[in-house]
Amino acid sequence: MNISEKIAETIFCVAEKENALLSNLANDGIFFMPELAFAYECGKAIMSRSKDIFGTQSPKWIREIDIGNGGPTDLLFELPNEERIAIEFKIRDTSTSYKSDVNKLARITDSKTTKLFCALIDVFDTDKPDDGRQWEVEENSGVSVISILKKDFPTKQTRYSSPVTCYACIWQVTQ
Repeated sequence: MNISEKIAETIFCVAEKENALLSNLANDGIFFMPELAFAYECGKAIMSRSKDIFGTQSPKWIREIDIGNGGPTDLLFELPNEERIAIEFKIRDTSTSYKSDVNKLARITDSKTTKLFCALIDVFDTDKPDDGRQWEVEENSGVSVISILKKDFPTKQTRYSSPVTCYACIWQVTQ
């Protein structure tokens, strides 16, 4: 597995763990969690596995930093070899919001920066596997992306009466 895949798997594990925890504590699922809280938990998990993910390099963990691409980036990891990993997160939200973050990542022109976009998508079970938002990112954002991870799990959701599944999707922005 490469660094992006290891980060994606770590993010998915955090989503599943938080989903189970919130189910017990709040009788709700992962969508109860605020986006920045999820980004923070992912940052902690990535740093906890830094040797497995990054090898001998010790990354610097930076959150909510403006790197000149149109607003703060949720997570940034800087490596001693000057490579960086920039990650944007969305929980629930609209395809317009997803495309905005994907385009924000695309404005990072530094070739030493790996750009990842993570969306936890609430999809009604009747609309599985894609209610259109994944398609919008992949085919209609005007930006080239590669799917790194797409996994799902059932979740509780008090906001809706119909059953909902969480689709954890992580793309690498290649443009």
